[in-house]
Amino acid sequence: MESASSQRIDRKIPVCCTIYENYVWLLNCYVLDFFTESHWEKLPKSWQNSLKNLDSNEISKLLNYDEKLSGNVWPLSILALKHVLKSLSLSRKTIDLDIQNPFFTKDEKLLKLFWKNVKAKKRHEISVMSKICYDSAVKTDCFYIVDIGSGLGHLSRMLNYGYGFKVCTIEAQELLSQQAQNLDNEFEIVLERKFPGCLKYNKTVHINKRIESNITTNEFLTTIRNAMNSEDDDFKFGIVGLHPCGDLGATLLKLYAQCPNAQFINIVGCCYMKLSTLPGPTQGFPLSQFCKSRNYTLSYHSREIACHAIENYIEKLNRKECWRLKIHTYRAALEKLITQNYPKYRHSALNSVKYSEDLTFENYCHKATEKLKIDFGDVKLQSSEIEDLLAQWRDVVVFYSLRLLFAPLIEDRKHRSNCAGV
Repeated sequence: MESASSQRIDRKIPVCCTIYENYVWLLNCYVLDFFTESHWEKLPKSWQNSLKNLDSNEISKLLNYDEKLSGNVWPLSILALKHVLKSLSLSRKTIDLDIQNPFFTKDEKLLKLFWKNVKAKKRHEISVMSKICYDSAVKTDCFYIVDIGSGLGHLSRMLNYGYGFKVCTIEAQELLSQQAQNLDNEFEIVLERKFPGCLKYNKTVHINKRIESNITTNEFLTTIRNAMNSEDDDFKFGIVGLHPCGDLGATLLKLYAQCPNAQFINIVGCCYMKLSTLPGPTQGFPLSQFCKSRNYTLSYHSREIACHAIENYIEKLNRKECWRLKIHTYRAALEKLITQNYPKYRHSALNSVKYSEDLTFENYCHKATEKLKIDFGDVKLQSSEIEDLLAQWRDVVVFYSLRLLFAPLIEDRKHRSNCAGV
């Protein structure tokens, strides 16, 4: 019998899919083609009229699910869409994790050791994930854990030395595994010098191995048991993955579902656009039979936009620094020039250009196309036509924001499919 939560998920997935199918045309529009394919003209006329030349504050309110739209005559379709998207999307509010830490993770001197050479964003992620893993371990009485895609071992180091886990890491890149081992050794030397004999820990076992989508449960389990030096058939462990890329997250969920030895799984995926989809020999999306039987899918463009944090763009809009918002317009205007004059380079990967307040469109074009060795020659990078395009930067920002408005729904649809599949 299906659980009540599973039934709720199954009920919401079709609604999410209906919304997606109604607006997939918008999601599949490259913003860089804004001018070449006249994207603005594809919007309903009522949307064009209400969204034309919105200021950054109004765009921010449009994106923020918790903000009411005011100060403008908004089409009912936009108001209804925003309401539906909010009702279907999982809450994105930060939750205060009331999880008791082992006393030694509160020591400021020890924490400085953990955070050496770790950026602030990564510190936050490791801190939260470690707490969640510790809570899962306490509830399941399982303090063996496998860190998949462990990189330099920052998370595994915290789990081992900070929370007392017996840790095995699996990393595809040999160099990263070696560097993680070296960092562990350096950490232990300093740890023993500053906290002699006060901490007990086990050596983290680092394995250089790529987890392929076709790995069997027995192969996975054998790898872990050998690393943990366990011959117990009832050997228990948890799985953690901080940003497993593309299909790796889906593969880990399948292994968790098929392996009774796995007591818990905590993963935060990334690079959704790299997920394999139907048709194909393997599928990172959808995982559930419920979704497969209905041929539910997500386009590449949709999966790509779901990787973007809507909160970050809202913050950028609220800073009211217009020059930071014009980069999409520069790229779209350049794409029109390329399409008109050098069509073989259309949709080519360009150089990333560090944007600054004094960056001119002409300088941007030269820097962005440097590796393509495009000689603009007689192409006018300063003309009334170019100025007309660049003057539409607010419309480009609005169009990008409309696509971004769907990002939480797309991400949640992926998660709901995973839940239904596991």
